[in-house]
Amino acid sequence: MVDGVVLLVDAAEGPMPQTKFVTSKALALGLRPIVVLNKVDKHDAEPDRALDECFDLFAALDASEDQLDFPHLYASGRSGWADVELNGPRTNLSALFDLIINHVPAPKQLDQQDEDFRMLATTLGNDPFVGRILTGRVESGRVKIGGNTAGTEPDWTKI
Repeated sequence: MVDGVVLLVDAAEGPMPQTKFVTSKALALGLRPIVVLNKVDKHDAEPDRALDECFDLFAALDASEDQLDFPHLYASGRSGWADVELNGPRTNLSALFDLIINHVPAPKQLDQQDEDFRMLATTLGNDPFVGRILTGRVESGRVKIGGNTAGTEPDWTKI
């Protein structure tokens, strides 16, 4: 359902055990991760060690050469900044957004704007004022402002 992945790693703790499972799934799909070392402004941060641990994790998960050559950023989520350099300007998150735009490939199905609207829904919610709320990935077509979208229930016998 995604075209890219951002792996957020605490600069003091390094990759956590649950990171291994999620990262293995992303690498198996051929995704090229972006590593963001968070909380580098804390007194116990060791961003170089955490970055080395990420590389070791990727290598242990049989990452390809492209995946092992991952870009990384230094960040402080609480302070709202991310930079390419550890001692960068620390002003905003534009470095993260620029890296995502330049590193993650564009969706493959952008030329299907004229087809019927199709969406792979992953989360269904309900709001008494708005109605049904779906979160997911648009596969084709376009949602029109003010328009209604009607769906069909899945045929569970074919799953």
